[in-house]
Amino acid sequence: MNKIEFDLSIVIDEYSNYVYKIVNNIAGKSLNRQDKEEILSDTFYLLWKNQKNIKDNLKSYLSAIARNCTYRRLQKCEIAIDLDENLIATVENIERVVWIKEKLNALNDNEREIFELHYVYGLKIKEIANITGKTCGSIKMVLLRIRKKFKEDF
Repeated sequence: MNKIEFDLSIVIDEYSNYVYKIVNNIAGKSLNRQDKEEILSDTFYLLWKNQKNIKDNLKSYLSAIARNCTYRRLQKCEIAIDLDENLIATVENIERVVWIKEKLNALNDNEREIFELHYVYGLKIKEIANITGKTCGSIKMVLLRIRKKFKEDF
């Protein structure tokens, strides 16, 4: 198949509203406008970064990137509940927030750092090992222990 060639500034002008609608429809009120605009930027960045991989329909490729970026951001928001001091929890989530805070407070500094690097910032085990100076095996073991701690009372 032929690869699609495009001018990114033209694509941004033509598809910004389309991409924003996708992000807004998925995220709804779960994300604020700033987060949604950041996803919009991420979407076009990933489009630019992977433009040589686009072989078919630019619009469908763009919508897939937007969906994936939005779902990823929503997942990070769920995990990062304790890390955001400005969190306004709804009544249904209060018990869950309290439970997560208790579990995070029970972690030691080393565990908390590895948890944040992996689950909040999305770093891979090898990247965490490079940052912390620990082996990949020890990082995996810490993550396994953390998951067990979280599963105990869930």
